[in-house]
Amino acid sequence: MEGSVRRWPRCIWSVLALCIGLSVWTAGPLEGQDLDTADVQVSLDSALHLAQRAATSAFPDLSDYLLYSVTPRVLKGDPRGLHWQVRWQERAFPHHRWLVVRVYMKDGHTTTERLP
Repeated sequence: MEGSVRRWPRCIWSVLALCIGLSVWTAGPLEGQDLDTADVQVSLDSALHLAQRAATSAFPDLSDYLLYSVTPRVLKGDPRGLHWQVRWQERAFPHHRWLVVRVYMKDGHTTTERLP
């Protein structure tokens, strides 16, 4: 037993090769959506101010929520197209309630909704 080297069984090498192969295959090019500057008439800074104003007037309990995210989005079938989606999350645990304001990039129109 003195000069022998313990070798890993073949099944371990097969599993390792499969994991590496899957990692490489799934880490392919990620396709993101770039915003064309021609489509963005309302900047992120302006949209955040518009959303804050709209949320303050639509939701009197806005102080019970924390600003959570601002993301560019487009909803299928929405004739207004691209918008900035601004989300506030409820402060109180379990944080299930959301306030959402959409600020459309072409004209600055805002819509508000409360999600359960």
